[in-house]
Amino acid sequence: MAEVKQFKHFMQKIKNGLAPLKIIYTDLDGTLLNDQGCLIKDGHGRYFLEGVECIKKIGEKNIDMVLVSGRNKTQLRYNAQMLGLKNYIAELGCELVYDLGKDVRVTFDAKKIDYAITHGGKDLASIIHILKQAFPKKIEGKVEWSQYRSYNALFFGEIDLSKANQLLKEKGFGGLCLVENGKSALVNLDLDVKNLYIYNLMPKGVDKAQAIALDREIRGVSKNQCIALGDSITDISMAREVGYFFLMGGSLKQEPGFLRELGKYDNIYITSHTMNRGWAEVIACLTA
Repeated sequence: MAEVKQFKHFMQKIKNGLAPLKIIYTDLDGTLLNDQGCLIKDGHGRYFLEGVECIKKIGEKNIDMVLVSGRNKTQLRYNAQMLGLKNYIAELGCELVYDLGKDVRVTFDAKKIDYAITHGGKDLASIIHILKQAFPKKIEGKVEWSQYRSYNALFFGEIDLSKANQLLKEKGFGGLCLVENGKSALVNLDLDVKNLYIYNLMPKGVDKAQAIALDREIRGVSKNQCIALGDSITDISMAREVGYFFLMGGSLKQEPGFLRELGKYDNIYITSHTMNRGWAEVIACLTA
């Protein structure tokens, strides 16, 4: 069973173990933001401004903060501008974007992906039908949601991902996979689910860690000069490409698969607080 290490018990050890911190890779929803996409309110809807103060400290120390999200690069451009940032990783690792879009790097061989799932692609319409038929009232996807995406498509719901991905393979879409990207309260949908999760349909083998590895290679930055923060199973892969990864408190209660993923790494620490309060807990400590 994976060891669950609480950040509060290892604060000084982590500070001592980090080389001069150069890059902070951070997920957005449920991490830097609450589950409704808000920076200045916490998960209970209370005003919370410590995250803004932490972003100020990051800038003052000339640390680059990179947004790593399932959102597309157009959405992330606005997010970055609002926060005073310039670099971000879009669509769960599909695209690495520098200087607000002046330089965009695709992180995988896109020529090998022969499916039309963005810009209203015909394959996406088929996949939506397949999934909604297999999981009635449990998942929702719309062709228009992928209109401005480059390589992946968006779904919301609560389903068995193993079953869904096996079904995609059987139907001829084995080069794609559906991945979970955290709980969300961003939308209201007529679904019969206990929890609402964000799902991304994307090229198999692509993840956030792959994009971070490429970014570090381009910049010549070591793992021990980087940290990452997130709240979902998808985010945990970032641990393999940074010195330390911080999982927002409360995440372990959401998904049993977390413990299995945690067991793959020894550099993961759990925050005491949830969502953006957990994010500020880490950043305030490491930038003090």
